[in-house]
Amino acid sequence: MSDNKPKPIVIAANQNSVVGQLRLKAKRLNQLNKIFQSTLPESLTSHITLANIKDDLLVAFADSPIWATNMRYEIPGILNKLKQLDNFPKINEIKLIQSRATDARVTSINKEKLELISESTSNLLTKHASTLKNKKLQNALHRLAKNSKQI
Repeated sequence: MSDNKPKPIVIAANQNSVVGQLRLKAKRLNQLNKIFQSTLPESLTSHITLANIKDDLLVAFADSPIWATNMRYEIPGILNKLKQLDNFPKINEIKLIQSRATDARVTSINKEKLELISESTSNLLTKHASTLKNKKLQNALHRLAKNSKQI
């Protein structure tokens, strides 16, 4: 039978306990966040925070969609900087999530009210997408190009 009496925090938080393991992980993520922050442009440091690292994926929180967009432009350079650091895990991808701490709202898109783009804009998007190496951006541009007016 287990003893349900309260235990001193020192015992509950030893390195082998669940609380102790969480404490160590939080401390490690805090250290990695400081290093990650040092690779960001100064304008992003107060809006982007490291959330987790698993395998070769870094997950970061963004304050808002605007800061997430700004960060997406910087990802290739940041990845290059992180790859040069010996004291940082090897990262091949950065995923951004809008922080729940801000007023995140889920919005639905009514396809009937979608703004359509001109056919010439659609052609430009398709043409530009074919020149990109980033497959995710390429696919996003192709999806945008599909919203053209058929005149």
